Amino acid sequence: MERFNPTLSLQTLVQPHGLTIAPTGSLAEIIAGLSSNQGRGLVVEEQGQFCGLITQRQVVRAVGEGTDLERITAVTLMLPQDYCLHLSDLDHPLAVLGKFRHLGVDALPIVNNSGRVEGMLTRQAFRNSLRPVDLLRIKQVADVMVKEVATISAEASLKAAATLMAERGITSLVIPDPVNGHPRGIITEKDIFEVLCRLGGKLEGTVATAMSQPVLTVQPYQNLWQVNHLLNEHHIRRVVVVDEQGAMVGIVTQSNILSAIDITEAETLIQVLTRELNKATAELRWQLSQQQAITAAITESEQRYNTLISYLPVALYHRSGNNLWRFSYVSDHIYQLTGYFPQDLPSFETLIPPEDRVMAEREIEQAMAQQRSYNTTYRIQHRDGCLRWLNDRGQFHPESRSFHGVLLDVSEQKRTEERLKTALERELIVSTIIQDIRQTINLADILQRAVTSIQQLLLSDRVFTYRFLADGAGVVEVEALSAPEYSILGQLIHDPCFTKGTAQRFLEGRTSVISDVQQGQLMECHRNMLLSFNVQANLVVPLLRGQDLWGLLIVHQCHAPRLWQREDVFLLQRIAEPLAVALQQAEMYQSLEVSNTNLQQMIYLDGLTDIGNRRCFDDLFPKEWRRCQREQQPLSLIMIDIDCFKAYNDFYGHLQGDEVLKQVARLLEKHLQRAGDMVARYGGEEFVLLLPNTDLEGAICIVKKIQAALRDLAIHHEKSTAGSSLTASFGIATTIPQSGLSPTDLLALADQCLYEAKAAGRNRWVAKTLEGGSASLTSDG
Repeated sequence: MERFNPTLSLQTLVQPHGLTIAPTGSLAEIIAGLSSNQGRGLVVEEQGQFCGLITQRQVVRAVGEGTDLERITAVTLMLPQDYCLHLSDLDHPLAVLGKFRHLGVDALPIVNNSGRVEGMLTRQAFRNSLRPVDLLRIKQVADVMVKEVATISAEASLKAAATLMAERGITSLVIPDPVNGHPRGIITEKDIFEVLCRLGGKLEGTVATAMSQPVLTVQPYQNLWQVNHLLNEHHIRRVVVVDEQGAMVGIVTQSNILSAIDITEAETLIQVLTRELNKATAELRWQLSQQQAITAAITESEQRYNTLISYLPVALYHRSGNNLWRFSYVSDHIYQLTGYFPQDLPSFETLIPPEDRVMAEREIEQAMAQQRSYNTTYRIQHRDGCLRWLNDRGQFHPESRSFHGVLLDVSEQKRTEERLKTALERELIVSTIIQDIRQTINLADILQRAVTSIQQLLLSDRVFTYRFLADGAGVVEVEALSAPEYSILGQLIHDPCFTKGTAQRFLEGRTSVISDVQQGQLMECHRNMLLSFNVQANLVVPLLRGQDLWGLLIVHQCHAPRLWQREDVFLLQRIAEPLAVALQQAEMYQSLEVSNTNLQQMIYLDGLTDIGNRRCFDDLFPKEWRRCQREQQPLSLIMIDIDCFKAYNDFYGHLQGDEVLKQVARLLEKHLQRAGDMVARYGGEEFVLLLPNTDLEGAICIVKKIQAALRDLAIHHEKSTAGSSLTASFGIATTIPQSGLSPTDLLALADQCLYEAKAAGRNRWVAKTLEGGSASLTSDG
């Protein structure tokens, strides 16, 4: 078979095939895969070998036919193995076109000789590259339209719509007006499939709730080129055919238009044009001696050539290697690309942004130096002011030092790429926040990263979290800004219009979307509050902590109104979900910290005196020992024993004895001088003072003050052998910790000093210094 266009390379149209699925894949995996592949079809593979193809149509028809959804697998839905293209098919575009028409699918996998899938070729990409519009202009809608239009009521269920599509083997249903029968709307397989995705494989709702595409109409006498232009302009796949009174007489789809491009007609047209060109060339050669005949033949040839290229979806050009951006020739299609006719076209470099022009020039100059073809993409400013993406492909000819090439509008492809990039960026943000929640328990850090990511992605003026307070007001917890003057961090805000009804709507997960504060239907008090913060547009989603409304996630546009997109709202809702988990996690962690603190106090506090207990002393003493050893600072330890306390208890009673222990504990606490000093109840009537960075002289000074304070208390003790009032004995030990000593050595020395003080008659102190295992004695008695 002759190729339709020798310059058309179908290999360049092949796209990565994306996700695949095993024959045993479930319905949920099928729906997820088709959704990710954007309707191009899902390839079924087993051990790297192509098994079949699944499209949205198979899923919708299976649901419509009442198939048990739990038993559906990929192998039960997939189309046969002949629903594919082989690599060798790509050399014959017309054969590929015929296969798309015969199989009736929107995309086909490309399979190599080993049975592996190399990529996907979509009918849309092939059709955009082919576009033999000459055949479309001579055919009318009446020639290809389907006269039997399947209809369904707007109140009918989506299940009924899917069933009707499956029974009739069709991809769309028209919703007529119940009064006059004129077309009111259209529902497609894609609409039903999107409902399945949202509801996780369920199909609920009416036809009216799922309609997404506008219903456009044409009349039978219009040509297919006009219809094709209408479909491309509105990004739809079908239009309804009506008569002059508006009554439905048929329907036209992209498939119907594609079927109008008959392979035989296309081949015949190419052959006729080729023969005409060959004939003109032969005549020119034969009449070389006749200048007038040559001129006439050239003119005729150019006319035929222009007729041929006028139907191509590209602009052909010729330009000199001395000036990359000035065309010596460019075809009329340049008008569709730039808005300028060839004779009005300014220097092309003035239409290209400087940063794009530098990159394009580098690619073309390298191709010129290496004498090869080039392929570059850049933006140009259309005459209407909009930026469009052009793909520039050409070849440098060293003999003439000139370029021949084509310009193709790839704006739609770029927009699709940008939408995919944005979607991936937004999913990455949600994934990052979820990862942050798993890795950190710091709520402030999580909230800050979330608002910063949102602000950078939406390019908004202010993003912040607003936490409700007990009195109904709120405080700005964290914020991210486009400029410092928009900051409201830490401000208390009271919305006088915020009612219980407003809170209930937020508790139900509803959002607030205001595109223009000045024009929106708002309560005047709410509008005034927003304007006081320079807010022109507002987007709010609730932040829930369990069943409670913790606060709000808010996006502000301050410099101008903004029409919020559905994707913006969806992004905030997606981010609010993991933040709710973080709020609950932070609440649980806070409760755990309080419990740990209470438990720590229970473990280390003496229940009677509310000072440190023996456990507290045993934990802290070794740590202070090691610190003083590192810093070579003195460490003093004082053991204290209340004199004749057993006799006091026996004579005055245990309740009075407990009260004395409390008084002594408070007295000892008052005489702690440094932040590191501590007092603990060592056991019974014994107390211990730990004094880091205190030498022997300092420790003795503290003991003398404690003795004086005990005398001032004048607690009567009739049964004491040391005096008429309550007294105590003290054992003081001091050292600079060395590697040959241990905390036990210092404790034993203090205990020994206490023993000696009691043995010497009580109500006195004995102090010793521990140095290298020996001790020197100091005493007050």
